Amino acid sequence: MWGALPSWLTADENAQMAVQELCPVMEENPIDPSIYIDYQGKRVYFCCMLCKATFEKEPETYLAKLPQLSVDPEAPDAEPAHDHLVDHGAPDEPSRLLTFMGKFHPVAIHIPIALVLVAALAELLAMMTRNGTFEKVSRFNINVAVLGAAVSVGLGLLAGMSADFPGDYARPFWLHKWIGITMAVFIAVAAVLSELACRRGGSRCRWGYRAVLLLCVALVGAAGYFGGQLVYGLNHYAW
Repeated sequence: MWGALPSWLTADENAQMAVQELCPVMEENPIDPSIYIDYQGKRVYFCCMLCKATFEKEPETYLAKLPQLSVDPEAPDAEPAHDHLVDHGAPDEPSRLLTFMGKFHPVAIHIPIALVLVAALAELLAMMTRNGTFEKVSRFNINVAVLGAAVSVGLGLLAGMSADFPGDYARPFWLHKWIGITMAVFIAVAAVLSELACRRGGSRCRWGYRAVLLLCVALVGAAGYFGGQLVYGLNHYAW
């Protein structure tokens, strides 16, 4: 089924992939060779990062679906292989509180995203209608978005401390992280320009604000793109 497996895999990894063809969580989906964890001395593959996270929460639920972890009935005394990560915990593992706080990053990030998009829409309406009320709406939303972006970036950094994105997922993770940080910085710049345009007047600060706000919208889309790949897989956007 798999044809020519990647040459960088060891013979043992090739054998395990040949045994496990389907994801244990979403059983109808084929595995993605770049998404895996080592459990009880065996490599377990998944179709996406979401299934990997689901397995890590309750691995016992899916063990019966993994042929590489099945116990030989003729060897009743066989015991699972010793796994340092499972038995002792990963070295330098962040505290449980910080790890728990990082889980709220997907929830928190939607707040500044919505505020930036509303600010951009209000500013567009202000340009079209010459109505100062829309400028006030845009100013309010971008100011609140600064606080939301700061909280979201902090939670995202905490989430990244305990995240493990191997292989091809390392690059989307790096891009998602730094685009998100860059987006927060430019949201703050947009907020400053909005205040200057309001207090000093003039078109220079106003058009500067609009340009930076448009850049923030683009960064929101870019960060969301790579975030989607981390959660749903590298081929999530394939047509």
